[in-house]
Parts: sequence; C-alpha cells; structure tokens
Amino acid sequence: MANLTPTVTVEVELAGVGGGWTDLRAAGDVAQLGLTLQHGIAGSGPTDNVAGTGTASFALRNSTLNSGGLLGYYSPNHASVRSGWGLGIGCRVRIQDPVTLTYYTRFRGRIDSIDPTPGRYAERVVHVTAVDWMDDAARFALTPQIGEQVNQSWDAILTAILAQMSTQPAAVNLSSGTETYPFALDTSANAQQRALSEFKKLANSEAGLIYMKADGTFRCEDRHARMTTAASVWTLADTEYQALELPSTRDDIINTVRTTTHAKLVDAAATAVVYSQANTVALDPSSTKLLLGPYRDAATGETIGATDVQVQVAGVDYIANTLADGSGADATSSVSVSVAIGASGAQFTVTNSSIATIYLTTLRLLGKRVLDRGTTQHPATDSVSIGLHGEHAVEFDMPYQSSAVVGQGAADFFLGKFKDPLAQARRITVLATTAALLTQILTRDISDRITLSETVTGVSDDFFINAVELSVTANGHVMASYTLATAADPFSALYWMLGTSVLGTNTLLAPF
Repeated sequence: MANLTPTVTVEVELAGVGGGWTDLRAAGDVAQLGLTLQHGIAGSGPTDNVAGTGTASFALRNSTLNSGGLLGYYSPNHASVRSGWGLGIGCRVRIQDPVTLTYYTRFRGRIDSIDPTPGRYAERVVHVTAVDWMDDAARFALTPQIGEQVNQSWDAILTAILAQMSTQPAAVNLSSGTETYPFALDTSANAQQRALSEFKKLANSEAGLIYMKADGTFRCEDRHARMTTAASVWTLADTEYQALELPSTRDDIINTVRTTTHAKLVDAAATAVVYSQANTVALDPSSTKLLLGPYRDAATGETIGATDVQVQVAGVDYIANTLADGSGADATSSVSVSVAIGASGAQFTVTNSSIATIYLTTLRLLGKRVLDRGTTQHPATDSVSIGLHGEHAVEFDMPYQSSAVVGQGAADFFLGKFKDPLAQARRITVLATTAALLTQILTRDISDRITLSETVTGVSDDFFINAVELSVTANGHVMASYTLATAADPFSALYWMLGTSVLGTNTLLAPF
C-alpha cells in the first residue's frame, strides 16, 4: 500500500524577510493537534469574485519539550522567547507528496496572532494563526501617489496600486484587462479606501476574479479566463469523496439581473476648483507638514474625481500670512508646496522655511471635475423563470465600466447562466485515501475545473474551485474541502479567440 502520510513543513523567517526559512515541524516544535489552511472566494454567485484573507492555523510546543528546551519558547513576551519569533514574520507551509517526492507550497503569509495557553498544568501550547497577503491588501489605504488612472486597464491599475504597497505578494499573475477604463479610482475615498475594497470595484468592472493562490501568487483573472477553460483536470466519482453539498434552492436561481455602468462626466476646461482648503493651517518654524486634500465639488460639496489638475501658482493657489486671519504680512515666499496628484484627492507637502510660525490661509487646486453622474442600468430578465420560480433579482455594479455593451453583455451572461435550476454543488470534501487522491489534493487550486458525478443525486457536471480548505490531521491524514462554482455556460464555452480559432465555424463571439 502506498505511503499516504506526507511530510509537512511549517516554516518561518526567524532572520527576517529573505533571511531563510526555519522548519518548526522538523524540529519537533509543532504540536500534534492538526493543521488547517484555507484561502479563496467564499461564495459561488456572480457577485462572489474577490477572495478574503486566507489563513493557516497550527499549534507549537511551549513546554520544555520543544527544540529550545525552554518553557515559554514561543510566548512573545516571555524572557525565554525564541530569537526572531513574533508577530509579522513570514510563514509558509509546504507538503511533500510521498509518491512523487514533490513539495507543494500550500500557504504563504505572515504570523498574525500568537495565543499562548497559560497555566502551570494546562497543555502548554501556543495557538498560531498566519494570514496570507490579502490581509495586507485589507489594511493598506490607497494613496494619492498611485496617481491618476486615465484610460487604463485593470491590470495596469492593479500594478499601480501594488507599486505603492510596502509589502508585496510572493508572485503576481495579472490577466490583461479586456478594455481600458476612461477613469478609475476616482470614486475611492482619498487615503481611506482599502486596497481589498478597491479590488472588488475592479473585479466588478472587469467581471473578473481576484484571489491568492496557495503558493502566495496574487492572481487576477479577466472575465474570459473561465469562459475559455473547457478542460477538466480532475474527475471524481462518488466513491472518491466523503461529502457533497448539493442543495436545490430557489436562491440559486437568478432570473433578473441589473448591471450598472458609469459613463463619467468631465469638464471641458481645467478651470474648476477641485480642492479648496477649508481652514487655516499653522506652520511651525522650519517645519514640514503633510496635508491630504480630497476633491470636492465647490458647489455641492460632494466628493468627486479630478483630472488635468493644474500646477499651483504661488500667491494665487496657495497663500501664507504671518497672522491666522490673513491680516498680517504676506509670507508666501517662505512656503514651498509639492503635490502628489491622485484620482480622488491630493497629498500636499508644505514646508515653512522661515524661523517664525506662519499660517497657510489658502490652498487650492484647479482642474477638470470627473463626475459620477452618468450611471446607466442594464436589465436582463426571464419571464418564464419568474413565472415558475418567483423573481430573484441581483444588482451588479461595475464602477469603472463605461461601456453599455459590456454592461448589457454581463447582464445577459449572468441571466443565461443562473435563470434555470442547475446542479450547484456548493462544497465537496475529499480524504486522501489513495496516492492518486493525495496527489490531486496537493496539486489543485482555485480556478481548476473539475468533474463530479454522484449516483443518488444524478449530478454529472463540471465545476470551478473557488476556495480551498486543506487540513492535516494529528495522525497525518490529508483532507480537502472545496467551495465550488458551476462551470455551466449558456453559450457552451465555444468562444472565438483571436488567432486560434475560426469565427462562425465552431466558435462564437464572447458575450461580453
């Protein structure tokens, strides 16, 4: 019988980023309480398109039986804490297939929480949770330094966001956008919008998917990626898995879809006030201040985007004075202002070169307003499905998408995909009872297309993996649960691809 107990490594960067990996499991420091890894997109509907934060959970020996022989070796605040151990250090989990001897990285991230169990007579372990790079995306606030995003595709915008982040994923794999957006990031709150929330706007606008792969690759799929993935990489019969969730509910039937596109309105001339400082700012002697300026409509006060922002003129666009009320001497010559222009606001670096306190009484920017007032809704509905099952409507906002054709195409596609009852396997659980199953579990990842069959329910369909939960039990058994999305395609996935197929022979234009 094949060996089905893989070698598992739980590795951390005790010497800092790039300083090498230390295997805690090989040292005997991982407690035999099991290991759980999870990552991916939680749902399977049309609006489920961005992954949340992935996690790895395990326990470490905190008694004198660990490799250091020290009580409190993994307690961060203990005098005997292991050198380099603490919050924020890199962590990865690799599993070796005992048959092929191939190592698969199944998690990569950083230590997020360390919870030592107290008590002289307790179990003396430390429960540890690590998080993948999506946690960094959930924490990072967009900055004006990302710059204006005018006529850019989603991959170019994502690249600009990543360039400003202090922490990077282990690897990046971005599908080219299927079109460019006239304006993007213009509706994101200046220095407040988190990158992960921005990913949702971009995924909706592209109708694509954004997630982390198990090996730490940040992956963004354009909307055609799954449409053109016809080959299944794994076929599972009901004798090969332990559990299958296949409920039939009316909630799975979507018979009204309303997509919203946003054709932006832009001023003809760059003469509008897009930012004006509302208060007086005191500048200490020989000091520098950073000021954030969200763009606002001077007439309505609403937040707006801006483009073609003009270079400031001293004494007109910024004015300083020796008195806060502006009645003293002009001190503008003692002030220098540099500006980072963003899509929804600016960051000002203001320096007072004088030896006295002065007051910035005026600070403004002129440019063209970008107004999100041209929204259009594109409905798609199926009266037959509504008559049979009752109406279930889904709203799908595409914040940066200006094309009505794409908006209507998305509505039609989602309607065609979900308007009829379908075999929607929500989740499947597989235990590695054979060498072949173990290899598949260690190999499979998000967006792999798999085939399921089951005799009692009659399901025999293809699905895409949306999320993975992989566990290694205390006795070394490997089990995986997959959140699934139907691969059912109303257009049969016979799409024309430039340079690889003949339009009209056995293919058709993609619906959007």
